[in-house]
Amino acid sequence: MIGVLVLAVIAGGALIAAQGPIYTRMAGMLGGPVQASMLAFAVGALALLALLAGLGGPFPRRAEMAAVPLWVWAGGLIGVYVVLVSILAVPRLGVASYMVCVILGQLAASYAYDRAGAFGMAAREFSVANLVGLAMVGAGAVLVVWR
Repeated sequence: MIGVLVLAVIAGGALIAAQGPIYTRMAGMLGGPVQASMLAFAVGALALLALLAGLGGPFPRRAEMAAVPLWVWAGGLIGVYVVLVSILAVPRLGVASYMVCVILGQLAASYAYDRAGAFGMAAREFSVANLVGLAMVGAGAVLVVWR
């Protein structure tokens, strides 16, 4: 099962790398990054509604949604931010530079989140080797961005 999850995550990473160029093309055709983001999220929402209907799952009720902590709703806003930044950054940085910066940000933040036990997750320790790995990713990002 772990192997399948690892392959699914790798495929997800490949798809994330494709998003920037796709959204950039969409923005050029639709009049801007906000229009492209709106269409992308609308398509995603329709796909999720179809999946929910296909799985026979109930749509969340108002009371359930109201019980969700306010900070959890930021997840949707984070998605909007990431899409807009990709549209603006990918044409200027290139896909590889954009992605290595995304990965560096994800990794650095994930260490902080793990250490703090952020967002209701269990706190995790990390080692000097982990920090060396993070520094190596940072150095790699510098090499990729500043060729």
